[in-house]
Amino acid sequence: MLSLRYFPSMSGERVRQRRLLRGWSQAELGAAAGMSRQSVVAVEAGRHVPSVVAALGLAAALDCTVENLFGGGGTDAVLPVLADVAEPAPGTPLAVARVGSTQVWAPLAESDASGFCLADAVWTAQGPQLLDGASGDGFVVAGCEPALGMAASAAPGKGAARLVVVHASSGRSLAALAAERVHAAVVHGPVGGLPPVQAGVARWELARWPVGLAYNGTMPPLGEVGAGRVPVAHRDSQAASEEALHRALAAAGAAGRVAGPVASGHLASARITAEGRVAAGVTIAAAASAVGLDFTAFEEHVVQLWVDRRFVEHPGMSTLLQVWCSPRVSAQLRRLGGYALAGAGAEVTT
Repeated sequence: MLSLRYFPSMSGERVRQRRLLRGWSQAELGAAAGMSRQSVVAVEAGRHVPSVVAALGLAAALDCTVENLFGGGGTDAVLPVLADVAEPAPGTPLAVARVGSTQVWAPLAESDASGFCLADAVWTAQGPQLLDGASGDGFVVAGCEPALGMAASAAPGKGAARLVVVHASSGRSLAALAAERVHAAVVHGPVGGLPPVQAGVARWELARWPVGLAYNGTMPPLGEVGAGRVPVAHRDSQAASEEALHRALAAAGAAGRVAGPVASGHLASARITAEGRVAAGVTIAAAASAVGLDFTAFEEHVVQLWVDRRFVEHPGMSTLLQVWCSPRVSAQLRRLGGYALAGAGAEVTT
């Protein structure tokens, strides 16, 4: 039988967070739970202990148990998508979503080339604070594929089919998948040279593209790059493109003492190069083309979507594949150049 012992330790903030994750107003939660908006306001502010009937109504409306909503222990985990991300400064904008029972977050840039970014939450001393009207639903995918942002733009902006993209190298993305902090990871590497497949993971091909060096006019000698005498924009040690660079250096008999800034992604590497800050950048052909650079390939990589099998029926999973294979996105990828899409959307079973 339900006991009032749950209520003295209740968390009004927990009610508020779950309400905001559903995108509801206080009036909408009240209607769903069979109580007034004023009562919801009082519960969230910690000024009112709901009756047993009201507590059951709130829990049912928010799709959780009374114990989870009002109990003193066992709160859901709140974790960064990428384990190596430092705690943000207060007020930092965040993307927020739920993976299983874990609420995950990732810092957002305050702005991009088109203007200010829309956040789900901001960082506070207590952790992520959801913004009114924000949706904590969605399908969280980490990876360095630059076109993931395009796919997210073509997907619904709210609800379970929303795509929450966290840009990270293949190695960091796989670590997030193994830690159950994302629904899926996008990884790439030479055919036959991808990392070992984790247990409980399903795979789909997205594309194939060349990895190499972007430069303006003349490609620097690999011997000079490997000796650190010519700085290049390169990637973190867990990036598949960084591994490709070192394989190319080894094949040329060059050293591996690469110097230069560590770029956050393929487009960032190409932009740093186009700005003249380095002689070349490790990137993909489409990124080089997008900023008007020349490009020399080292390897062709296959790009795959690795999905936790528990989430293959997630609405965001089907949305991602549908959007990726849509005529609109496919045409734009072909226009950019460098994307081979013959196998796009095919499940990988071998």
